[in-house]
Amino acid sequence: MRVKIFATLRPLVGAKEVEVDVKAGDTVRSVLEKLTAEYPALRKRVLDDDGNLQSSITVLVNGRSMKFLAGLNSTIQEGDQLALFPPVGGG
Repeated sequence: MRVKIFATLRPLVGAKEVEVDVKAGDTVRSVLEKLTAEYPALRKRVLDDDGNLQSSITVLVNGRSMKFLAGLNSTIQEGDQLALFPPVGGG
């Protein structure tokens, strides 16, 4: 699956998007665990010590906030796209 990385998270993976191997039944949580295992610097910015999403991070599944799905337990389908957004400020 393609995972798009935005803003201040990009330097931690060195790319705008990365590929993560997913299997049938994988969840957003398992995708994030695989991603952060491959890019350890990303882990503390995205997940807390208990493996839950940091409150400041936004995750979209196919352009839709996972908050409106089943959260970290949202099931990923083949061809889905995940996007990670850090907090954004400015003006």
